[in-house]
Amino acid sequence: MEPNIARILLKPKDEKQQQASPVLPMFHFDPSVMVDMFPGPALLIDADMTVIHQNIFAQSLLPPLENKEAFLETMITRCLSNNCPDTQKATLQEPSGLRHYDLYAFPVKAVQKNTPPMAFLFGRETTIEHNLTNALVDSRQMFKDLVNCSTDFAWETDNKGKFIYVSPRGILGYTAFELNGKLSGDLIIGDRDNSPFTTTRKVEEIELWLRRSDGSMACLLISAVPRQDEGSNWQGARGVCRDITIQREREALLRRTRKQEQVLSKIVSTIRDMTTPTDMLEKATTATLDGIPSDSCLIIQKTTHPGGDFTAEVKQQGGLSLDADYIYKLCQKAMAHWAPSDLAVNSENIATEVMLIDAHLILMGITSHHGKNNGAIFLIRDKDHHWQENEVHLFNGITAHLGIALEQVITHEELERRAFTDELTTLLNRRAFTKEISKRLKNQARSRRDGAMLYLDLDNFKNVNDSKGHAHGDMILKQLAKIIRDNIRVGDYAARLGGDEFAIWLDEISAKDTLAIAHNFVTSGARLCHLADVEGPPLSISLGIAISHPEDGQTFDQLMDNADKALYQAKSAGKATYALYDLANENLKSEGDNNA
Repeated sequence: MEPNIARILLKPKDEKQQQASPVLPMFHFDPSVMVDMFPGPALLIDADMTVIHQNIFAQSLLPPLENKEAFLETMITRCLSNNCPDTQKATLQEPSGLRHYDLYAFPVKAVQKNTPPMAFLFGRETTIEHNLTNALVDSRQMFKDLVNCSTDFAWETDNKGKFIYVSPRGILGYTAFELNGKLSGDLIIGDRDNSPFTTTRKVEEIELWLRRSDGSMACLLISAVPRQDEGSNWQGARGVCRDITIQREREALLRRTRKQEQVLSKIVSTIRDMTTPTDMLEKATTATLDGIPSDSCLIIQKTTHPGGDFTAEVKQQGGLSLDADYIYKLCQKAMAHWAPSDLAVNSENIATEVMLIDAHLILMGITSHHGKNNGAIFLIRDKDHHWQENEVHLFNGITAHLGIALEQVITHEELERRAFTDELTTLLNRRAFTKEISKRLKNQARSRRDGAMLYLDLDNFKNVNDSKGHAHGDMILKQLAKIIRDNIRVGDYAARLGGDEFAIWLDEISAKDTLAIAHNFVTSGARLCHLADVEGPPLSISLGIAISHPEDGQTFDQLMDNADKALYQAKSAGKATYALYDLANENLKSEGDNNA
């Protein structure tokens, strides 16, 4: 509208009249009405810069008029002195910021005489055009800088670190519209002090981890330069970045895979070069804690008993010690997952479970071998440190190899059991008995407590084998082994020396209590006689007893020899009795009777 007014007021009748009459004619109209109707800032002003009338949009022009800004005073003076329109570009400071105007001044003929000359001052705001022009100029420089850096993804921030420009395609899952006005620091993971988005110096190809719109992390390679205004004042930064997340993830995966291979290789090597089960499991535990940082590690073994029942046995602990109650809870968790020994499970499907017990996060793996569960491994750490996917993957590999290791332990223990126990009665054999009692005799020298060696033999056992066969004889021997177990205490030892001969060591016991136990054995012979159910000489039990006094310093062989002599005496006395060897008097006492 205002350009049209200017053209109407300034339009000459013809070229000759314009040249002949340089002074434009004054039109008669009510200037105040024109001021009120004008859609922009407008007012009437006299030569003294006094505002006579103004419209509602003229507030931005009042401060420079009151201050008699030179550019306005000069403009009004020229207009009124020359009695012709004048124009001026002006930038005014307003509360909302700088505003740009094109100002126009027209002389107004006074309606009444003696009225001072006035000027009609109005303006057209050009802020948008001005900003667009500057933005176009700045964008040319911006894109020139970006070409020098890279062309992957372009951005620009203001002096507060907020994005004011991003490439149209957006980045990190954000659109360009979503990023504009967003604080760059909100995207940074970790330290924000050296952010390239607010850099005051040129930076090239620095790696920075940012958070995507979905919350995941992304690694960007960023180059940036500071952005300055005409007065060399820092105004922000601009630069380019490239998403290298996939590349870094691949590198991390290779590192994790390499570490997993090292840990698993160490465990496999430990299993292959096993010296003892304890040493093997200790090294496996150390390797596990090295590969998967945890507070504690616990390995338990499934021990299957006759009849199919099973129990959990702690084989190895590593890291911080666990109390007995906590270990019991873990064992109960493992036993709940163990299948019966005759129920096959898929060995390739490793049973792994994450659980929370007493403010600790537990990673449990059920081990197996040839489709049968044989143990479990637990890793324990604080509940605030969750298990990562790569850690669970490594744990599965460890669990699979540990199943093989535990099977070797079970096999080793079985071989050791067979090497030291009698297969028929499961009592100790002669070799194991000799080894254990030799240790007890050394301990006896320190404890200064008496012990007793019992040599036990079945009377007339050959008659049972000849009459009923060896299978029936084996049953009698098993029953005798049960009688022995029922009559000895924890800490005592019993062995089958061969055939129907047995040896018993009673630890820290008096002669009186020894004779009482010997009497029980002899009386139990009646039960064996009933089980034998043979004609002819009855089946019975005879014993020879040798008391071990610490001050005597007897060896194992001496005790066995003395007990054997006492046994011979018992048999000579009519069998079904016991005899005590008296070391002091070097003679034998028959303590039982053959009617016992």
